[in-house]
Amino acid sequence: MRRIEEQSYYEILEVSPEASAKEIQRAYELAQETFAPESMAIYSLFSEKELQEIQEAIEEAYHVLMDENLRKNYDQFHLQPNMGRDRKKTTERPVDFQGKEPSLSFTGLLAPTEVESYRGKTLREIREKMGIDLKAISSETKINPKILEWIEEEAWNKLPPDVYLKGFLKGYAQLLNLDPKRVVEDYLKFSPRGKKK
Repeated sequence: MRRIEEQSYYEILEVSPEASAKEIQRAYELAQETFAPESMAIYSLFSEKELQEIQEAIEEAYHVLMDENLRKNYDQFHLQPNMGRDRKKTTERPVDFQGKEPSLSFTGLLAPTEVESYRGKTLREIREKMGIDLKAISSETKINPKILEWIEEEAWNKLPPDVYLKGFLKGYAQLLNLDPKRVVEDYLKFSPRGKKK
């Protein structure tokens, strides 16, 4: 089973991209019940912290998929063409590097470890030192190259909402062998948007 942060909202709730609001509601209630702290189904399988992360991911997935506009934006940024229409025949995954193993040999490259904080400029410098261009990252993660440019430029007025931006930052960080959690936390510290989710 892939880690919760590597799964799309549809995978978290175990519904298809064509699921109706009613199906999402039912799946959400089942997920809540399954991952409740007192649930016997998951007793001793997860630590308290892991369980909390799963519950937060379920809430976030439900919130986005039940809101028509948020879901539309999420689908636009995270689903590849035909993924929803023919999910059984395709192995394509959401575009923000959800669990996809890089086919390029970036895993052998070592990223600099002594970094004060991961800002756009820092990420660009690390990427350039490793000799990786944006096209290669875009090709692997399926993140639009423009979004990658905006991340490095910290073009906050052009960047998507934080709920999507976090996924893009994770994909970027994973490909460069950086700590995704730290990259997301550091980057969002400098957000002029305030503490919005």
